[in-house]
Formats: sequence, structure tokens, C-alpha cells
Amino acid sequence: MSSSPVGVPARPGTRERRRDRTRRDLALAAVRLFEERGFDGTTVEDIADAADVSVSTFFRLFPRKEDVIFYDLPERLDAMRADFAAADHPTAWQTVRTTFVSNARTWDDEEQSFGLARARLFHTERALHARYLEMCQEWEDVVAGLVAAERGTDPRADLYARLVGTTTVSAFRAAFIARISGGGNEIAGLLDEAFAMLEQGVANSPPARKRKR
Repeated sequence: MSSSPVGVPARPGTRERRRDRTRRDLALAAVRLFEERGFDGTTVEDIADAADVSVSTFFRLFPRKEDVIFYDLPERLDAMRADFAAADHPTAWQTVRTTFVSNARTWDDEEQSFGLARARLFHTERALHARYLEMCQEWEDVVAGLVAAERGTDPRADLYARLVGTTTVSAFRAAFIARISGGGNEIAGLLDEAFAMLEQGVANSPPARKRKR
């Protein structure tokens, strides 16, 4: 069994905790400054100064300015991959649903103002939205890979695997938009409802197509 909640990174060591605190401090500073000045009106130097770290520290933790808003997503994706790789995981669909909803709960558990501000920013600031869509594509690919592995197919060519990847990530995106637009009180609840809707059609996998030789 996985040693941590589904889709949630395992407890890090001391050095990793310090790094994670710094990453979060930078994200908190960035969210505040982006809200006050806009993304284009805020420099990396501004963010680093507000978090009381050096610019070199910022770039050691984040390749580019956009990535600070998504400070914890790489670890969440790694944790999801680990859960998917566990020998005792349930079906691909069940694993995806459980992982995504558990992941959504971590957004709800964050300081509400911080979590909502992050979501609003990457839906309204053009550069952040573009980076968000890149990350969504990466998550789609991971989900499609899991589904294809279960079906013994090529994740790039298996329409069903691609569909599950696209629709599950789209469900998360829809839950974010509904939440920041006042359509519900919890991202996890909205996402769980979205998955229930999707299960009407995508939970039952069609037969895998045989590859042409």
C-alpha cells in the first residue's frame, strides 16, 4: 500500500521541508503581488524580496516566474505516479477518481483565500493560464498512460485512454472554474460530482482495438 494519502506526497525530510517552506513562502508572496500589481507588473526580484530570499534561490526552485504559482504541482504529480504504480491499486478509472478527488481536498484544506486566489490567477492572467494548460497536458498524458497500461495499448493511439485523460483533467478544470465563480463551496465536492456525471459514459471501457500490423 502507498505510505501516504492517495495523490499526496509522502512526508519529506528536514532539508525537503525547508525547501517546501521556501517554495510556499515564495508562492504566498507571488499571489499577493500578482493580485496587487498583476503578473506583468511584478518581477522575480519583487517576489524574492517579499519572501526575504535571493533571486538565485528563486531560480534554484523555479525555472521561470510562472512556476511559482504552481509550486506544489510537480510533487503532486509525482505522488500520483507513485500511487498509479502501486501493485495493489484498483482499476485505472477508480485510481484516477480517488487520486484526483483526494488531490482536490488538499486545495480545499489550504487557506481558503490563498487557494482561491491561486485558482483565480491562473484562470485570468494570460501567462499563468498558458502555463496551467501545459501542466494540464502533462497530467492528461499521465492518466492516459495508466489507462493504456491496464488495457495493453499505446497511450498515444488508444482513443479511450486519451479520452479518459482529457475528460478527467477537464473535470478538474471545470470544478476550479465553478468554485471560483461561486458554484460551490469545495473543489473536491464539485469534482466528485463531475466524476459521477462522467461515469455515466466513460467508466465502462470499450474493447481495446487491435493494432494494425
